[in-house]
Amino acid sequence: MHRKARYWLERVVGEGDRHGAVTLQLVLLILGVLIPFCWSLRLLGGGPLGELERFYLVIHGWVAGFAWLGFLLIRRGRFRFAARLFLAGSLAMIMLVYLLSGIRSPGPAQIAHVFPLALAGVLFGRRALWGVLVFTWLCVLVGVGHELYVGTAPGLALEIAAGLMVSFLVVAVVFDGSLTSLATSLDDVETRRRELEAARRSLKAEKEEREQTMEQLVHVQKVKAIGQLAGGVAHDFNNILGVILGYAQWRERRREPAELLEALAGVETAARRGAAISRKLLNFSRQDVAHPEVFDVCEALRGLEGMLRQLFDPRVRIELLLPEEVLPVRIDRGQFELAVLNVATNARDAMPEGGHFRLAVGRQEQDASRVEIDLSDTGVGMDENVRRRIFEPFFTTKGQSSGTGLGLAVVGKVINEAGGAIEVQSRPGAGSRFRLLLPHRELAAPPGGVHSPLVLLVDDDDELRAMLGATLENGGCRVLGARDGEEAWRVIGRGRIPDVLVTDLRMPGLGGPALIRRLRPLYPELAIILISDYLPEAGALARELPPDVERLVKPFSPHLLLQYVFMLTTWTLEEGKEGEGG
Repeated sequence: MHRKARYWLERVVGEGDRHGAVTLQLVLLILGVLIPFCWSLRLLGGGPLGELERFYLVIHGWVAGFAWLGFLLIRRGRFRFAARLFLAGSLAMIMLVYLLSGIRSPGPAQIAHVFPLALAGVLFGRRALWGVLVFTWLCVLVGVGHELYVGTAPGLALEIAAGLMVSFLVVAVVFDGSLTSLATSLDDVETRRRELEAARRSLKAEKEEREQTMEQLVHVQKVKAIGQLAGGVAHDFNNILGVILGYAQWRERRREPAELLEALAGVETAARRGAAISRKLLNFSRQDVAHPEVFDVCEALRGLEGMLRQLFDPRVRIELLLPEEVLPVRIDRGQFELAVLNVATNARDAMPEGGHFRLAVGRQEQDASRVEIDLSDTGVGMDENVRRRIFEPFFTTKGQSSGTGLGLAVVGKVINEAGGAIEVQSRPGAGSRFRLLLPHRELAAPPGGVHSPLVLLVDDDDELRAMLGATLENGGCRVLGARDGEEAWRVIGRGRIPDVLVTDLRMPGLGGPALIRRLRPLYPELAIILISDYLPEAGALARELPPDVERLVKPFSPHLLLQYVFMLTTWTLEEGKEGEGG
């Protein structure tokens, strides 16, 4: 209640006048209420009013009137004018009192004459304070003239006047000293505030500069990793092309449909492997924002096996223990693979004479809701001091020509941002063991016809749109098609509001990001999937999109798109049920 009342008193004035306005309004309310209340009690108590009482009734009536007028002016936003008006009215009343009743007024009345001094000093500063003091002295001198007029002894009148003027002077000096001290303190506080603000800006700029430097060094490291793996990548691509050419030549030797289907399956497998290698190269070589996706960690590591074998010396025995169980995680796939390769690179450097590298995946024994990726080697190991610092940026035990000290810092950043954790065990001469722990995520499956999501598929490639649409329909979705953003906007304008929007990045006219920015304010619950290749501007455009927009990178399996659609609609249904329950 106190906060509401203060807010009501403050909101009619600007920031700089709020404290004074609250104080003055409270004073005016007290005067405007208490003066009529006290005189009402006196009048109801009976008995005739004396001449002096009638005089003060008139004076106090004017004061109450000025108080209410000032209060109403403040409520209408005229704080400064109201304060000046009330101060001028108070001084006029004081002058009238001294003029008509002299300087021998009752004590409380004279104490009230101090009020304009305080009001002038607090609201208008030192100059106003001393100006009011001079005017108050002038009023006292007018009162002395009244006393001499009515026959008071000059000595007595001057004695009383001197006492009053000295009293008012003491009050003014006390107020002046207090106000000066307060102003100095406020200046010190403001100076300190400006210093802290400057320090905050400096620290922010320094932090941004360090982050930018780290991003640049990480980018350099990615390019360096590509250079180290270039030979193995070329070897893999040649193998893939050989497989595709070999299966293509079956058409001349094999005529049975089953054999042709087998050849097509082999071509599809080879194409998937080529797409995975291309995606790895583009992920490593570009500075891109994170794009988390849900994928089977075992399938991702199987695709990485060839690169791991190219990375290690032939004298290192590589052991991959990947279960048949599907273990989905949600993380940027390219960054995850880079993290695994960074740990593997450190293991390679720790075994220059050969050894054993083991990669195992499974559910964590203590917590089945987390997936554990266990990477261990039989290398030189680390002591405790080194182990504590391995995730610090730029910390390295290698020479300047052998590393930047960012490899494991990248690993820590990627895993922590995905909600995971890292555990490291190592001893000198006994190798090292890295355990990457990531939250287990369920892959959404079609809900058996209970819910057939409506998907608006927007792509300017007719063949791709037809193929993806057929896959979605066969998977249980209802599909609306559009060739570009403008056509999609018209479809929605006709009342066909989809559950999921799947849109390409670049299209003639209204592209995917522009369509998303137009729809999101109107349909905040709309699930959105952006499909794109790794064009140079894709990362910059993605930064402008809402954070909940999922992103699939071409080429991708149509069944993965179907999985994403049902994953998003399942999340939406569950959130809706939780909202109803709440």
